Amino acid sequence: MEASVPPATTRCAQCRAVVADIDGPVHTYVPSAPGCWQIFGEVQANELQRFGYPPAHRLIVDAYMAQHPGDGSDRRDRQSVFAHLAGLYARLELDLAAERAGQIVRRIVSRRADFPILRRDRGPGELTIQHMVGARDQADYEARAQDWAQSVWRSWTVHHSTVAAAVQALTAD
Repeated sequence: MEASVPPATTRCAQCRAVVADIDGPVHTYVPSAPGCWQIFGEVQANELQRFGYPPAHRLIVDAYMAQHPGDGSDRRDRQSVFAHLAGLYARLELDLAAERAGQIVRRIVSRRADFPILRRDRGPGELTIQHMVGARDQADYEARAQDWAQSVWRSWTVHHSTVAAAVQALTAD
């Protein structure tokens, strides 16, 4: 029997997860390592097969996108970070349902012409997409999503008031 060779690994520059060092697709303006993007896709596929479209879905998308900011040179990456942080704020701080948080994200994107460059003040957070792998059941999956989202949200503390003000302005109309 031939011994298996472990795959080469690399660290995702944005979230710092150790992932397979592969050539592969990545998102157009979300600068993750291909191995990290692959795990995100696998988590999404597993979620759909096992749980359909659970409330945790929005948290997972928001956490992943907010944890993988671009350098701010592309309006789309500025928009992505801001909008997904708004989604995290709506779910974690305002305790809004996933559907309502999604509406807020869509409204922020449709009502703003441009978005500020945001930089994290605390690194990417202590958890990554890998935290979602291996959930035993939907309750475990939801709890893991909540923990990861909280970790990502805390990493953006310096911008909490900016994001909160934008969301509160939308929820006031």
